[in-house]
Amino acid sequence: MVELMIVVALVAIVVSLAGPSFSNYIVMQRLRSVQAQLVTDLNYARSESVSRGTFVQMRVQSDTTQTCYVIYSRPDADVTSPCDCTAAEGSRCGTGRTEIKTVQLPLGNQVKVTVPSTQTDPLTISPRTGGTNMVSVTEALNVTDFVVGTEIDSQRQFRTSMSPQGRLVVCSPTVTTVGGTAC
Repeated sequence: MVELMIVVALVAIVVSLAGPSFSNYIVMQRLRSVQAQLVTDLNYARSESVSRGTFVQMRVQSDTTQTCYVIYSRPDADVTSPCDCTAAEGSRCGTGRTEIKTVQLPLGNQVKVTVPSTQTDPLTISPRTGGTNMVSVTEALNVTDFVVGTEIDSQRQFRTSMSPQGRLVVCSPTVTTVGGTAC
């Protein structure tokens, strides 16, 4: 009986030591999964723009409960009145815009999707080139790539850039923490 109690105590100690690192592993895998989904969705948006023959836009937003992005098509490159991924299903896009896909990430999952504050406009993909169609504020700032970040915190993050030609580049400002290619 004493030997059984010692084994149970040792198992409890090992589990209590392994628990926090396993929890960190789960969060890191969630970050990698969201990053992979984002890259897939950006490629999907490019293909939808070309196949539909319309401009496709992607807008990243957040509120107090979630971060989200919505991919939608529209007949022109106008960035006014974009779709709202924080709105209820069925009311995200108004007239003239068609919702293609919405991804919502509850803040409880610890992974956020962000864009730099200099990118106030949604990403617009041209149906002629499959590349970005940078307009408005971003043109005035001479920004050539559209950048979307996925992050847990400042130490664990990825950055995805789409060039005007539609080429995607994924890198990590904190390579030692999350792995991948350095920015």
